Amino acid sequence: MSNAKVFFVGQPIEVEHHAAPLRDHLDFEIAEPAQVLEDAQPGDLAVFYSEHFERFRESCKQLKSRNVATLYMIDGILEWRNAWENRLDEIACPYTMRPVLAHKAACIGHSQARILDSWGNAGKTEIIGIPRLDGYRPQAKGGGEKFRILVMTAKTPGFTQAQLDTVKRSLNDLKHWHARNQTINHREVEIVWRLTGNLATEIGVKNQLLDLRGGELRSVLKSVDAVITTPSTAVLEAMLMDLPVAVLDYHNCPHYVASGWDICAADHMDQTICQMADRSESRMLFQQNELADSLQCSESATDRFVELTASMLRIASAQVLENKELEFPPHILTAPPIRLAEFSHPRLYSNAPEFCETDPTLLQIELSHARREVSHLQKELAQVKSELGHAHQIFEQIENHPIAGPIVRIRQRMLDLMNTMRKPKNDFDSSSPAGGTNHPTSEAKPESN
Repeated sequence: MSNAKVFFVGQPIEVEHHAAPLRDHLDFEIAEPAQVLEDAQPGDLAVFYSEHFERFRESCKQLKSRNVATLYMIDGILEWRNAWENRLDEIACPYTMRPVLAHKAACIGHSQARILDSWGNAGKTEIIGIPRLDGYRPQAKGGGEKFRILVMTAKTPGFTQAQLDTVKRSLNDLKHWHARNQTINHREVEIVWRLTGNLATEIGVKNQLLDLRGGELRSVLKSVDAVITTPSTAVLEAMLMDLPVAVLDYHNCPHYVASGWDICAADHMDQTICQMADRSESRMLFQQNELADSLQCSESATDRFVELTASMLRIASAQVLENKELEFPPHILTAPPIRLAEFSHPRLYSNAPEFCETDPTLLQIELSHARREVSHLQKELAQVKSELGHAHQIFEQIENHPIAGPIVRIRQRMLDLMNTMRKPKNDFDSSSPAGGTNHPTSEAKPESN
């Protein structure tokens, strides 16, 4: 079985940009489902990038029945509307990934694996990452004269007409926001529109979308300071560049991938975009840790994918020789670590001078002085409490005295009565059943304009 083949299932235009990063590391053939069914032999491996459409689903089931190993290589985020809110006449299977048909599912990150496990795929998921994103690196950003925002939509911005109308409304709101806000923090605001479908024409903006295969987006991300996008894998790509990211989503849906910011209504735009311009450190910390959970990027995704395919071929080969039906263990690869962003007090509390001092000796001196001050204040507080306790005892003695006690109580009653008599008449009137007047026959005067 050393001659086992790997097939990437689909047309070249469908899968080439996903498979291209693997060409230098893995020998494979791109072929249509029908061609794979004709050429694949027991012990071979078929890699699918989609289980949404019948031509992929049916071929996957037939290949499994012929003891061909199958792997669903997920190349993007899960999206709520795509999973749960499709059209009634949707040609794609509405139950895709519930469960996954292939023997194994290569997930982009830990959180995606957990979600798929909860959809009935326990034992099928392997955490890989996205090989085509291995080369992404954070970009150093300075405060230039312009604050450039990339506004973009997913390849499929909506799955029903109502969803498309909602996306269009959110983009129009952004366009109107920009018309009212030409500057932020003395920086000119520039919006780079990268919209799919016919949305740019419909809202009347200049579109800068040229290519949907990934290379152009990486170049655009290097030139902007922040990203606002509908739910899309671009969220992860922008996070990898260390850009502030806001998800533009008026649909009120859960998000399987969280970003540092959300825009769910026009009222959110002022505060959100100002925070993005300031690169709120607490938000950026949250975003970096969400990225670590959503996308496996602590190890090479390419290396992990190659290791997974090699292991599946080896396991399949051994089982085919023993004339067994293919079955793969729950966790072929060891789960990679989640590398969380460093929690830095000076970064998160830059306005607090206590966290800016780095000299240990000075910090020790200040700590010693602070402890002495606390000890001194605690002694003073104890003294005040002691004196207050003595005063209470004296008052109790006076209150219980056979002569002084009654005099003190009469004096207090007189003071209370005098305070009651000083209350304004309106205070009594306001409690009357008539709602503020003791003269029900009087007519209310009209208010002056």
